[in-house]
Amino acid sequence: MNNLFGKVIAIAFLVEVLTNFIKTLVPNINRIYIPIIAGIFGIVLAWTGDIGIFSTLDIPIKWMVLDYMVTGILVSRGANLVHDLAKTLNYSP
Repeated sequence: MNNLFGKVIAIAFLVEVLTNFIKTLVPNINRIYIPIIAGIFGIVLAWTGDIGIFSTLDIPIKWMVLDYMVTGILVSRGANLVHDLAKTLNYSP
């Protein structure tokens, strides 16, 4: 379980970095697309890293692609949490 948590945090961090890179590359991107981009990055990283929440928790799932999709979407939502945490840790009054 701790191994899963570390992997999810690492992927969430990467998703946040990649999403911020896209926002820098395309500064006037519509904010509606940011969660979609983060979700795509999360799914791709979960798939290529072979990290699935269901399989790690020994929950049987018929199609592994769904495991990667769920993991990627959860990671993409966690990327915002990682961003907020990083901002808090870098806060200097």
